[in-house]
Amino acid sequence: MEAELQQIDVKDLHFDPLNPRIPTDVEASDDQAVLDWMLQDAGLVELMGSIAVNGFFPAEPLLVMPSEEGPGYWVLEGNRRLAAVKLLIEPSRAPRRKVAVQAASDEAGDLDSLGALPCVVFTERRMVLDYLGFRHITGIKEWEPAAKARYLRDLYRDHLADSGADVYRKIARIIGSRSDYVMRLLGSLVLLEKIAEDAELLDRGVAYEDVSFSLLTLSLNYSAVVEYLQLGDLSQESFEDVNVEALHNLATWLYVKDEETGRTQLGESRNMKLLASAIRKPAGIESLLRGETVEEAVVASLDVGDVVLRSVKQASSRLLSAQALIHRMEDDEGIALVVVELERMQDLLDSMVAGLRRAQRRRASENV
Repeated sequence: MEAELQQIDVKDLHFDPLNPRIPTDVEASDDQAVLDWMLQDAGLVELMGSIAVNGFFPAEPLLVMPSEEGPGYWVLEGNRRLAAVKLLIEPSRAPRRKVAVQAASDEAGDLDSLGALPCVVFTERRMVLDYLGFRHITGIKEWEPAAKARYLRDLYRDHLADSGADVYRKIARIIGSRSDYVMRLLGSLVLLEKIAEDAELLDRGVAYEDVSFSLLTLSLNYSAVVEYLQLGDLSQESFEDVNVEALHNLATWLYVKDEETGRTQLGESRNMKLLASAIRKPAGIESLLRGETVEEAVVASLDVGDVVLRSVKQASSRLLSAQALIHRMEDDEGIALVVVELERMQDLLDSMVAGLRRAQRRRASENV
């Protein structure tokens, strides 16, 4: 990997417009917009305080490449540190948290020493892609899931030509993970972008920044969800052909909140298993389309006959276990209680059998 260590003036360093951590609704090529977004993280002011007191740690240089849109350099790794230094030097650029930023700047001993920063200069982005993937996907400084996915898409596009169908395995090796994890993250990003284009969901209050990427990724762990979306597999090509109507329904169940309760139909992420169970049956899907909760949809999707038969079999199994232990009972009072309970159960069983036989006779007469 050819690279060169240089001291570069801060004024010539710019935020990477392709930084996967920057949300799509932030103008990544506008340094001021990026500063505004970064200052929403309380940790940035803390980082400023650390640099103000200790200086810029030279053993961790910024990783940069020549800008493709004019003079200067794009910072591929170290955008938060760059933001901290820019604000220490020019606290007036802070669009928010002005008092805290000014206080950190006032605390800095020697601002002149921050005028130029140590940078490792690469000639092109792909030279550092693999390193960043390992560091931020499974490494010591993990990004949040959506940022991971955007970065994995860069890796996917970069390695697709020379890897073909094995591209997922290659990316997984680069980041130290599994290919199915890579596929789920990449697929979830496609779904996220399609949801963001759904005008009806937008009208119902589902904005891009409100969509939980982790929830989408979690849903793809369930084969029932994958089948409902009519995805042949988890490859990128399959996601491009996703059933748009089914995706709209899924996003509605996951993200649209009831105006009165403030609750989505899913409720909590731990209910995803219930959702997957409900959509296996047409009755469960119909329940969800009516606006019912996943708990209600699961009940609606149940085959009553299967539930009754399963319950009877479970009761029979437990009675057999009890029968095997009855001969070991020595407590007269305990035996008497068991006798009373079994007699009550016998009455209940007789009633159930009589009811079932009446139902059989009724159906037989209706079929004559």
